[in-house]
Amino acid sequence: MKSVDYSDVKRIIFDKELIDLLCYNRKFGELLDYFIQDDFLEIKDNMKLPFFAEIRDYQGAVEKADEKAEWLVKEAKGHDLIETEMAMIVYFLDMFTHTLSVPMVVTKINGKIYRATKTINQAEQLSGANYTVFPDLTEPLLLDMINRWIFCDEDRNPNNYMIKYNSKNQNLILAIDFGNTDLLYKGTKIRGASKKFGWEKKEKTRYLTPLKAENFPVYDMQFYNQRFKYFNKLTGNQLFGIAKKALRYNENKDELAKTITTNLLKRRDYVYKYFSSKIPDVIEKDESYKEMGAAFQKFYG
Repeated sequence: MKSVDYSDVKRIIFDKELIDLLCYNRKFGELLDYFIQDDFLEIKDNMKLPFFAEIRDYQGAVEKADEKAEWLVKEAKGHDLIETEMAMIVYFLDMFTHTLSVPMVVTKINGKIYRATKTINQAEQLSGANYTVFPDLTEPLLLDMINRWIFCDEDRNPNNYMIKYNSKNQNLILAIDFGNTDLLYKGTKIRGASKKFGWEKKEKTRYLTPLKAENFPVYDMQFYNQRFKYFNKLTGNQLFGIAKKALRYNENKDELAKTITTNLLKRRDYVYKYFSSKIPDVIEKDESYKEMGAAFQKFYG
């Protein structure tokens, strides 16, 4: 089954301005080294903030190397610190697996530790779009669920995604808000259903994806391997290195990085094995379109 190659992120993003905004103008290792520098950001008191940021005590900041690159920052203490460290790990694993997401890091500014999220202007939330009907909205969400399952992120409702349009008026779905990621849980928090493709979660009231399980078998493993091929390239040493750099302000960084590495490798293997057991290897084009149309009509009217 042929589909859009979503792993070719620069081609998908298209515009140089957006490539720079989403940090794909730097190589992975270069970006990681850049973001772990203290004081790569500086507070900008006169920066205009979104309303939600103002009422939550965020401040504006810009990159010293590029004042056009704006961020929202807030001091990170206690639980907020470990939450932000986990989010930074998730962001860099999204980058490694060619997944469009909004940069979120933990950093120091003038000696204080902050959580920092890059500002994406002129974007809208996914909740206002018909993402269950149009393939250019549905397909990125199908691939994104692989990431969220591996990261045990059970809070993926439509408000956890943004839509940014490029100059060709094409939709770019960006994952945001990784605060409910659980990289430290040692057991199997999300299990695959045995009878047909689906999942069983400990947190029954939360969402692993805005989509329904029935959408996933409409596509074949050739499609999902766009994402799995990058996850399967991850080694223990790479995971440990990424985690340790994100945890650099944490006194337990070595122990935590080891736990996260072990957990993610096990989850990656589990999710890949489950997809491979429930999703067909190849679906012919005509057959897939027929099934896709039937599925959308049945579940979304």
